[in-house]
Amino acid sequence: MSLLLDKRELKKAAKELTLAKLNDVLHTLQSVLAERQGELEAINEIERFAREKGFTLEQLGYKQVQDIIPTEDSAVVNDAKRPVKPKFKTLNKSSQYFYVEDGKLQLLRTHTMKKGLQARGIEVVPANKVDKKLAKDIDALLAEATEQAVCNYNSKVAVWNAWAAVNGGEVLEPR
Repeated sequence: MSLLLDKRELKKAAKELTLAKLNDVLHTLQSVLAERQGELEAINEIERFAREKGFTLEQLGYKQVQDIIPTEDSAVVNDAKRPVKPKFKTLNKSSQYFYVEDGKLQLLRTHTMKKGLQARGIEVVPANKVDKKLAKDIDALLAEATEQAVCNYNSKVAVWNAWAAVNGGEVLEPR
């Protein structure tokens, strides 16, 4: 009986100990949060003061972070990093795979999707084994995929050509 009581007491002590540690962590996080909030207020005050005095943030040493897709301008600025030379891959009807989802024929975009679809119980078939009533959609799906591939290729060619113009590389023709 005493062993059972000791076990209960140990569990109770473990819960209290965990609660005490969690409270310590919570207090630490709150102090760090308060400190960061103070830093943020100081940074905002410095930025406001700099703007009032006519300085730009770049002049003061701040680096602006932009979440944009690389464009021709950024490729020219970042000439030290060589972009990947684009290669256009044609879509051959005979080598494409399709699947039916929600009663509509879909083109398998990547072969890594294949295992996920099969795990969900969706059958992936080559173009020659597509059901005849859905086969009429194959050409439209391939045309849409080709259009998207051309658009992606052309955007990569623009970045490549901008880099090539600065660094003396081969200039590619868009499609």
